[in-house]
Amino acid sequence: MKNFVLLLRVNTNMDPGAFTDPREVADRAKWLEDVKEKGIVKNLGGTMPPIPPMATTIFADGSVKEGPFKEVEHFLTGFLIIEVEDLEAAKKIAATNPILVAGGSVEIREILLR
Repeated sequence: MKNFVLLLRVNTNMDPGAFTDPREVADRAKWLEDVKEKGIVKNLGGTMPPIPPMATTIFADGSVKEGPFKEVEHFLTGFLIIEVEDLEAAKKIAATNPILVAGGSVEIREILLR
């Protein structure tokens, strides 16, 4: 079995109302429950407020840059870690995420858990 992080991203031009619409919220909750029932969730990760994308970045030289960063086209809104057989299985799970219906994307990365 392998571990993958699913990085949930949205486009900066997406309608913020899609994140508060009761139907959209229910779809995301159902998707998460379905994935949890499969027994593949290793870590529920977290959800980040989608609008505006806020961040603080600390650089090697000690400088700090504060957000929001509106120059990005896509930004991270949440993540979770799953344990599945291989990348193909991770793709199948990611392809069912309702963020895709709203115009977002799911990035899949294999990770090593310690």
